[in-house]
Amino acid sequence: MNTLTKFSALTLVCFTLSGCGGGGGEGGSTGTSTSSGNTATAPANNTSTPASTSTTQSQSQTQNDAATPVEATEPEPSYEPDPTLLDSQAETSNDLHVKADFNFSTSKTVTLDLGGQDVLGDSLANKMVKVYAMHEVVESYEDEAMADKALLATARFNNAGQITMTLDIPVNYKTLLISVDGMLQSNHLLTELNMQATTVAHQFN
Repeated sequence: MNTLTKFSALTLVCFTLSGCGGGGGEGGSTGTSTSSGNTATAPANNTSTPASTSTTQSQSQTQNDAATPVEATEPEPSYEPDPTLLDSQAETSNDLHVKADFNFSTSKTVTLDLGGQDVLGDSLANKMVKVYAMHEVVESYEDEAMADKALLATARFNNAGQITMTLDIPVNYKTLLISVDGMLQSNHLLTELNMQATTVAHQFN
């Protein structure tokens, strides 16, 4: 009887120890699984961060591109007249057609470069020179338009018998007459003015 009691007690102790050992094993396994799970999660988080940043930058760039206004190209201005207004009388200045290259200036600048000698071969130093202008194209002193000549300027040759002067001449004048005191009319200069002429150079003799 005593032997049976001791055997039962020993068996109970063994079962108890076996139960504690099993629980410790499961606890150890649980700890290992948890540690393994933490190790696997960290790289996953580090890998996803650059992708998220790249996506954010791409979206920001797209929004900036969409917000940038596109500059509109202005069409070239047209100076062509309205065909319906060409045959009608202008009522205001806005109805007038003016070409793009129209020159509104009422005068032109002409430079005179004069020199030479008189009929005797002497220098023109200090001699008086007069510049006239006429509204018509004049080719000789016999032309009746000579009677309407207008004096534009009076000057003298320098000591070397040269003179350079600049005149602003109204565009309605067509001819210049340049005369030198003491010289015959045949030695005077008649020169036609045109819109392209900017210099009149001449050597008297």
